[in-house]
Amino acid sequence: MAQMEQSAGAARTARRVEQARQTEARRLARRSFLRVSVFAGLTLSVGGLVAGFLGFFNLRHPTGFGGVVNVAKARVPKPSEEPARISEGKFWLSNLQGSEGDVLGVGGTGGLLALYWKGPHLGCTVPWNASFNGAQVNFPGVIGWFRCPCHGSTYSRAGIRVFGPAPRPLDTMLLTVNADGSINVNTGKITSGGADNPLRAVAYNA
Repeated sequence: MAQMEQSAGAARTARRVEQARQTEARRLARRSFLRVSVFAGLTLSVGGLVAGFLGFFNLRHPTGFGGVVNVAKARVPKPSEEPARISEGKFWLSNLQGSEGDVLGVGGTGGLLALYWKGPHLGCTVPWNASFNGAQVNFPGVIGWFRCPCHGSTYSRAGIRVFGPAPRPLDTMLLTVNADGSINVNTGKITSGGADNPLRAVAYNA
């Protein structure tokens, strides 16, 4: 009888020990989960702050649209040739000869212009229309214009608006010429188009 009671007592003790062990294990698991959650949250927060910092100071050196796009010399159009479509930068590269494209007569002397192809009216992509006759927009004899397919806004080779609902000429991007004849266009530096677009052209003699 005594042995049975001892056995029962031992069993009860063992159950209590096992219950205590399981309770402690659950408590430790909760603590570990909380620690991991807090650490993960801090890591995400710090990562977000670092990414924002790098973006603000442009330390990520973005490529393509939003960053600096290099255009090889071979892709630069000759003076008076049709503007070159630079897809990776979302711009047209126009090489003006003399007063070409200066339809308002502001004194343009030629050079390279990087024209953002996003129309300033409703954001439609504006293509180059090599066969469009300027006679339709009161500029007879001038063939080849940028013409918006959405509402007909029409622009000269220098991006000057001559027709349509667009509020201003095509916007321009910062352009620099390299020693090897290639050019860099900073597509993150966009200036609102204006009547002075032809004066923004950068001399190019490569």
